[in-house]
Amino acid sequence: HSSSLKKSESEQTPVVAEKMERLEHDLLLDATEEIVSKLIHHLGMQAQVSAHYDETSTDDRRTIKVDVRGDNLSALIGRQAETLNAFQYVASLIVGKSTQQWVQLVVDVEGYRERRENQIRQIALRMAEQVVKTGRKAMLEPMTASERRVIHIELRGHPVVTTESTGEEPHRKVV
Repeated sequence: HSSSLKKSESEQTPVVAEKMERLEHDLLLDATEEIVSKLIHHLGMQAQVSAHYDETSTDDRRTIKVDVRGDNLSALIGRQAETLNAFQYVASLIVGKSTQQWVQLVVDVEGYRERRENQIRQIALRMAEQVVKTGRKAMLEPMTASERRVIHIELRGHPVVTTESTGEEPHRKVV
């Protein structure tokens, strides 16, 4: 009789563990939304904040994407997204500290990052065409690590062109 009890317990455990994990994920998303909303409020701005897991991230520590929508949020982006990157860093630290776990946040304001990524892909393709035409190296403007990564990924399958990052931060650029 006791062996059948043990069996039903062990069958139940993965389901319970899965529910606990889902609850933990939801609580982390809720905490992220609340913290980012408070930070934006403290900056004297108003916005709608929604957080979700990035389904494209493959590692164990999944990235949380935070979408910020509202009016007059350009100050939150700043010049070349400097303010947005700093805000994202601070928000990651605060969320991590309050939830007692390491959190990777990607904060986007009004779809800015997505538009910028598409723009960088276009730049990469145009520069690759130019390099093929002239046979000479081309150097791009200084970019953040994540922006340089977009270029490397976009051109890694190119039959003729290769890419490399050169220089020192914050003036590192793609050649």
